[in-house]
Amino acid sequence: MKIIKTCINLVKTIAISLLLALNNPVLALDWQALSVEQQKLLKSFKTSWDQMPEQRQLRLKNAAKRWKTLNPAQKKRLKNRFKRWKKLNAEERKLARDRYKRFRNLSPRKQKRIIKQRQWFKRLPPKQRRALMSKFQNMNQAERLNFRQQLRQMRPLERRRYLRQLAK
Repeated sequence: MKIIKTCINLVKTIAISLLLALNNPVLALDWQALSVEQQKLLKSFKTSWDQMPEQRQLRLKNAAKRWKTLNPAQKKRLKNRFKRWKKLNAEERKLARDRYKRFRNLSPRKQKRIIKQRQWFKRLPPKQRRALMSKFQNMNQAERLNFRQQLRQMRPLERRRYLRQLAK
């Protein structure tokens, strides 16, 4: 009987704790609570900081913290990616987010395959890459689908040779 009462009290304590946690969300971060270095890195967000959701504030704060650990080459790459992101219009950003979500929902095996294919494509000489992209972009949707199906039926080595030949 004593064990049952203890278990009931434990469950009540947990339930009360959960209710309190749900009713008292984490307070938004105050701009002044950020370090000087974090404020410097996040200065473009200063005017909108107070209106920003707490989750986004935390993500930005953590990103600023990670920034310190990056080497110069990584920082340069990240700056370039951010510049490219800022140049995208709202629809292009939405498309990029959707693609990223779809990629994350793939199995690890499929993710690795896509990464490997992208790396292969990036290793092609720029002229061949442009030629392949141009040919693919000039196809209508039915032609693209047919092209993809043809490629899927080929063995990897055969596919690479075919694509290289196509890009010449």
